[in-house]
Amino acid sequence: MSMLSLRKPTIEDMEMYFYWANDTHVREQSYNSSFINLEKHKEWFELALKNEAYFMCICQNSNGEDIGQVRIQKQTDNEALIGISIDSNNRGKGYAKEMLILVTDLFFKSNPNFIINAYIKENNLSSKLAFENAGFHFMNMVENENFISYHFIKKINYEDR
Repeated sequence: MSMLSLRKPTIEDMEMYFYWANDTHVREQSYNSSFINLEKHKEWFELALKNEAYFMCICQNSNGEDIGQVRIQKQTDNEALIGISIDSNNRGKGYAKEMLILVTDLFFKSNPNFIINAYIKENNLSSKLAFENAGFHFMNMVENENFISYHFIKKINYEDR
């Protein structure tokens, strides 16, 4: 039984996403670590909500509080890139694994032929563990945007069904 639920973001979530995105820890683990400008974020967020290539979910705990977000961004006809962030008050509670499983399962329902790529900076061991526990498979170490990174993938494995 899942403790978490998902909802789609709306324009009302713009400031919460902005706050999450500019969290110090989130910026450190991001490939672009510079602070995000509010105007640019607002512009990006409005476009992202309408963009068919963006699969965005907000995760809520059993009390209905927003605890974080997962975004899967389609990059080609069968490849996508995943990103996750968790509100600073909700880190270390084991939510990441469940968030990743819930959102990827939902994504695969409408995109069964996709491969989801995840890139994680080599020092970000808590994220590495979360992705492993959520059924992502380690491929190799790669240089991603000038950082040595773990490359994980997840896809529907028809033998598992």
